[in-house]
Amino acid sequence: MVIRGFVAPTPPEPPVALDPSQRAVLELPADASAVVLGAPGSGKTTTLIEAVAQRVLEKGWSTDELLVLAPSRATATRLRDRLALRLGVPTSGPLARTPTSFAFRITRSDDLGDPPTLLTGGEQDAFIRELLEGHAEEGSGPAWPDHLGPDVRALRTFRTELRELLMRATEYGVAPQRLAALGREHDRPEWVAAGAFAREYAAVLANTGAASLDPAELLSAAAASIRAGVDLGPLRLVLLDDAQEATESVLTLVRALADRGVAVLAFGDPDVATNGFRGGEASGLARLAPRTLTLDGVHRHGPALRAALSSVVARVGAAAAGTQRAAASRAADHPHPIAVVEAPTPARQYAAIARRLREEHLENGCAWTDMVVVVRSGSRLAEVARALTLAEVPARGSGGGRALRDDTAARTLLTIAAVALGRTELDEQVASELLLSPFGGLDRLGLRTLRLALRAEELAGGGSRASGELLVEALGDPARLATIDHRVGRSATRLAGTLQAVAALAARGGTIEELLWTAWERSRLAERWGEEALSAGVTAEEANRNLDGVLALFTSARRFVERRPEDEPRAFVDSLLDAEVPEDLLTPQAREDAVLVTTPSGVVGSEYRIVVVADVQEGVWPNLRLRGSLLGAQQLVRVVTGEADAQLDERRLVRDDELRLFALAISRARERVIVGAVVNDDEAPSVLFGLLPPDVERLDATAVRPLSLRATVGRMRRDLTAPGVPAPVRSAAASGLALLAREQVPGAAPEQWGGLLPVSTDAPLWDLDDPEVRVPVSPSSIDRLEEAPLHWFVDRVAGDSGSTALTLGNVLHWALETSEAPDADSLWARVQERWGELAFESPWVAEREQRLARRMVEAMAAYLTDTTASGNRFVSAEQSFELEIDRAVVRGKIDRVEQAADGRVVIIDLKTGQAKKADGDAQLEAYQAAYASGVVEGLADGHAPGGAALLFVKKGTKSRPYTLAVQPPFGDEGLEAFKERITRAARLIAAAEFEGLLELDEFRPGNEKFRWHIVGSVTGD
Repeated sequence: MVIRGFVAPTPPEPPVALDPSQRAVLELPADASAVVLGAPGSGKTTTLIEAVAQRVLEKGWSTDELLVLAPSRATATRLRDRLALRLGVPTSGPLARTPTSFAFRITRSDDLGDPPTLLTGGEQDAFIRELLEGHAEEGSGPAWPDHLGPDVRALRTFRTELRELLMRATEYGVAPQRLAALGREHDRPEWVAAGAFAREYAAVLANTGAASLDPAELLSAAAASIRAGVDLGPLRLVLLDDAQEATESVLTLVRALADRGVAVLAFGDPDVATNGFRGGEASGLARLAPRTLTLDGVHRHGPALRAALSSVVARVGAAAAGTQRAAASRAADHPHPIAVVEAPTPARQYAAIARRLREEHLENGCAWTDMVVVVRSGSRLAEVARALTLAEVPARGSGGGRALRDDTAARTLLTIAAVALGRTELDEQVASELLLSPFGGLDRLGLRTLRLALRAEELAGGGSRASGELLVEALGDPARLATIDHRVGRSATRLAGTLQAVAALAARGGTIEELLWTAWERSRLAERWGEEALSAGVTAEEANRNLDGVLALFTSARRFVERRPEDEPRAFVDSLLDAEVPEDLLTPQAREDAVLVTTPSGVVGSEYRIVVVADVQEGVWPNLRLRGSLLGAQQLVRVVTGEADAQLDERRLVRDDELRLFALAISRARERVIVGAVVNDDEAPSVLFGLLPPDVERLDATAVRPLSLRATVGRMRRDLTAPGVPAPVRSAAASGLALLAREQVPGAAPEQWGGLLPVSTDAPLWDLDDPEVRVPVSPSSIDRLEEAPLHWFVDRVAGDSGSTALTLGNVLHWALETSEAPDADSLWARVQERWGELAFESPWVAEREQRLARRMVEAMAAYLTDTTASGNRFVSAEQSFELEIDRAVVRGKIDRVEQAADGRVVIIDLKTGQAKKADGDAQLEAYQAAYASGVVEGLADGHAPGGAALLFVKKGTKSRPYTLAVQPPFGDEGLEAFKERITRAARLIAAAEFEGLLELDEFRPGNEKFRWHIVGSVTGD
């Protein structure tokens, strides 16, 4: 009901039935503080919600009198929604906040100083990096120990540890001067240097104008404001959910509230803490209040899952608690509550997981959103989500795990802005990246076509510039592409126009939001990606990811303009392109019906019917690498807290944290846990598998058939068409395909199958009945034609386009033809003249090919030196010839003709590939036939046939860097045999049908220009 814009609150949800241990929490006095310990699934959050509902609905408290704190925005949002539904009353603000949000509210309401600006992790990392780089350039800054030299300080890992050290110092009230003093006292020179750095860092932040604080500083400032008497309003009670995730800063804030008379109820379980690597104090939970209550029943999962979880946490240090471990399960077990997947490859593991998830969805009615896949490292999220999507399981990553510069769409927009602003030079690499991006619209074939077109125009105009230089020129001037009337030219013109428009707007003083919006609007991608995002499969996933990246970029740009209105757009581009820490974005993430793929910290405060813990590999989980070994942030904490002399096993502490992560992951399941790993000769499952019960279900991962429509269609088509299939199976397959075809399932209808269209023509390529017809025969293709006519035909039709694109072999042939001296340096100089015309996929490929080319040039020089010493005279190079033999016309060019002192004529064919025998080589036979016909010019009198040879310069013999494969000179019989060979070749070329091998791997494996596969005929029976 809506009255004058007021939305009437919905009625409150009914109360939840609580067990006696939960009711004991609600029976606490109104002003009592307590810690509530509970095992996973014991109802801690439910008890918290009911405690709030009791005070508001039964005792008449105002919602302003209490506050709920949750460790992250995601958990706070979920908790806020549950509270709103349970209470059904209007509130003046969100009931659930993060500690940082609450601290921000406190500091902004504090009249004792200016409101602060919260530094994001990326901004903090950027400030630290700039300071360190400045010190390195100027040779100034703190005196870091020798093992922390400039190369180490340039690493992101060092900056991360430095941030952690500074935050721990802030949390425990260690000023820069004291940090340096503690370093001298405990022989930690890195702390001395960090103290000096902290002083300079604070001075730099102070000069930014606003009070810029990182999260630890913000929380400490809020605690100080509370102790200084800031107005807390009617606040009487703070309820802290998942308190095991709290850092010392959060604990300090809560203690400050308690000192002001605010009651504190802290709910948590130290056995499932995930924040230990980031300063979390799991043991601090038990010290928050003098009274401790324990929830003694587990309602989420049955005894089997409870026993497995107990087996894990029993090996974890108690963290000043432990009574919660005695909780017993009060729920029933579901069938097969624990399953394992041991697969030979990661792909098999994900396929087995995907099949089980589809079974749960299709057969048991489990919603995609009620299933989750947990992996140890955030770097695996994208790969796992993509593998599930390819198996037709909708999946989404937890987001926020990478910097905007690593997102394809966002990075391209940033690059366009960077080029327009002059930050990034438009060179060949940048031009290629932009053209290959969605904003350029070209694939690699299209880019190659554009390069060839630009190069052809250059050569026609008498120029000699390389295609890369022409590409940069074209993107710098849209008019340059007007003569290329082709799709690739139009796409490049649009991108060039965008670069020009953004640059013009930047020159007029446009903001970064305006620059990015101009590039985005001109791309015309919004409508296309929007339609694709509404579809399904990999295309939809990619479109959603691109749209999320663009939205996140515009959110970040708006925030930059709001917070730093005086800064130039280039400052924003610099901050993102140089960032190595992901932005903590406020952009809403899509909540589509999909399986969540996340890390353990992403499932804090949530539960699912099905939990999959994937990639549980030895060396991956548990990861026993010591953290903070460079700067010792945790050692600083122990020094400050008086535990420096305690005998602690650092590796065991790390192990405990890893076990807590695993315990948290499996504890989220209501019905079933699936644990997966790769098992082969190189990889082994983690020791964590040994903590699972022995009688678990084992999923078969050796031959996983996807449980999807696509796989079903493929199986039915195979059953219908494969020989030897029983008639009932064929009939069932036909009926099933007919049903799927009526439902318009792709691939089910026979008209969508390959091989069923009528033959377009059965006419021969060349009509030999016409006496005027002559069949062109290329000497270089005769061997391939004879071996497999079908492969020759595909090579000719779909392979080499016969373009003017240069290859390395072309350059070497040209160098051999045009060099005026036989030494290696002269030949290499000729190669270098045209090296810029070659296009390589990456710089390292270019370097490798250049080294190979140099070796081949040295081999060519060695051959020229040897042949000159033997008395051979150079006659000609690249001499063209044409022979008419019966109905064939043989055309070609002879690489090199030499004449020995005794008059013998030797024909040389330069080869840059692998060596082979020359006997029967059709190309050499054609050259010898050309000599025999008298077309070779420049020969001295008294010449005689001396045969031919293949000169291989890629690999030599023991005595010389090249290999020479000789073909004996022709006699009359050899010449006649060659003519018969050409006649047969002409008949093969002129045919209407071509035979070939069924499997490409049987024919020159690994030596193909393209990948293809020949299948047998398909019938519609």
